[in-house]
Amino acid sequence: MKKLAVLVTLVLSVIAFSQVNLDVFGSYNFVLVATPTTASPTAYVSFGALVTYEVSEGVEIGGGIGLAWFGLNATSTIATFLGVDTQYTLDLLVAAKYNLPIDDFSAIVIKGYGGLSIPGLTSFNALGYVVGIGVSYTFDLSDFSLGVGAGIEMRTYGTSNCTAVPVGGNFSIKF
Repeated sequence: MKKLAVLVTLVLSVIAFSQVNLDVFGSYNFVLVATPTTASPTAYVSFGALVTYEVSEGVEIGGGIGLAWFGLNATSTIATFLGVDTQYTLDLLVAAKYNLPIDDFSAIVIKGYGGLSIPGLTSFNALGYVVGIGVSYTFDLSDFSLGVGAGIEMRTYGTSNCTAVPVGGNFSIKF
């Protein structure tokens, strides 16, 4: 028990002195191609939050959660696409970010992410996955930054999949 207490204290002290960031993001996703085409979404909205840890200058890794809403389309086609009678998916994400500074107040941020996607928030039998990469321009204001950008994202659920272009923004707070 003492070893566990020492380990927990050590981990908490490393986290307390580290650079931890909270990223809140949202995007409108334009679907480029999907299969099956009869049940494919035309667009969807996604948003969520990531907690990242700076491992070296400009490089961050972390994880978080997201939510995708396919409610912009007919419900019956989305239920066929996701394999569950729902319009929502819960995304459990891991991410890596690289900040390329332009000047003292702005940067280009390249973010890669991926993880599990759970249709209906609890339907683990129809589990899918999501992977993507995005580039955004951020403007830094002391301990927080605002960004806008776009990328490419792929979602797969059983035999259904789609490739989309997410266009959106993010808000990052540095602790």
